[in-house]
This record gives sequence, structure tokens and C-alpha cells, in this order.
Amino acid sequence: MKQKLHIFIDESGDLGKSGSKYFVIAALTTEAPKPIENAIKRIRTKKLKKKLKKLSEIKGNNSSPEIRKYVLKELIKHDCKFEIIAITKEKVKDYLYDKKHKLYNYIIGMLIEDMDIHAKDISLVIDKKDNNKLLKEDLNLYIKKKIEEKKFNFKIEISHKNSSDSRCLQAVDFIAWSVNRKLSFDDESYFKIIEPKVRTFKKLWNEK
Repeated sequence: MKQKLHIFIDESGDLGKSGSKYFVIAALTTEAPKPIENAIKRIRTKKLKKKLKKLSEIKGNNSSPEIRKYVLKELIKHDCKFEIIAITKEKVKDYLYDKKHKLYNYIIGMLIEDMDIHAKDISLVIDKKDNNKLLKEDLNLYIKKKIEEKKFNFKIEISHKNSSDSRCLQAVDFIAWSVNRKLSFDDESYFKIIEPKVRTFKKLWNEK
């Protein structure tokens, strides 16, 4: 059994009635986050134009096509897997929009349930959506409850970080963006780069 697995989770899109057509949550799982962190650091210092280096982080939605593809090609060189869940928002029941945080919890829980985890310890880092302490605690409790229900035999440490403070969160942002790009614009050029590392890709309430 592996000793420790690191999981980083970020999303693309939104859970409002309007806005994006799809909402995507992606997870990057790895036993060795340091090489990925170093890769993102190198990209910032060597690939970004001078004015962009001042930004606190790199993200899929505001990077050039060249940088996006470079980041994705660098990521798949490393020991990691990607887990993805996407929902077609127009298929979401109206009452769930009034409980968006519960819907978010549900999707995160399902994502973790589908993972093939063989490790004694899990470090789970989730992109901080807001500063509401109660909502973060509610999500943490929901995740731990799901783990107990499934009788997973591992310890888990959950933290919520700003993506500007985590290069691995910045990395998984590009994964989520690539999936949303594929679904929303039928542009598979980015997804095809990461596809060999995608372990699970579940579509909830798909329109087809």
C-alpha cells in the first residue's frame, strides 16, 4: 500500500442558473507533488512574458493557447492521474440552485468515491471558493462521512487554499479548463493532450 497520496481539486464554470453551460470539477492525484510544483514554477519564470510574471498565478482561462498547451504537455510527463466530473447545468433541478453548496459537496463526494485509492494517508487540497468557514466545515464533514460510509481505510487531511498559494492547484485549473473547453466549445485540442492521464471522466445529467 502506498504511504501518502496528494489530491488537488479545482473547478471550471459556475453553479449559477446562467453563466457557463457546464460545471466541471477536476482532481489531480499524485504521490509526488514537488516535481509538478517545480514545473509550474519553471513555466512562470521561463515561458511567461515579463508583465505576466507579476501575476500571482497562472490560470487556464487567461493564458495564451501556447502556454495552455505547454502546461498540459509538461503535466503529463509527471506521475499523476486526473479524475473528472462534469454536469450539464440545464439538467440540474431548480431547487438545487438554492442549495449550491450542497450540490458542490455532492459532486466532490462522488469524485472521491470514484477514486481508486490505495494509500494510508491522504492530503486533500481544495481550491478555496470563499471565506465562509461554515461552508468549508460542512464540506469537510460531508467528505469524512462519505469516507466512513464507504469504509475506506485511510486517514485524510483536508485543507482549503487559494490557488495563488498552491502551484498544484494552478496545474489542476488547466485540467478543469480543458474539459470545459471540450464540452462547451467542442474543442478537444487541449483535452487530447491530457487524455492519457485521465483515469475517470463522469458526466452527470448529460444532455445526450
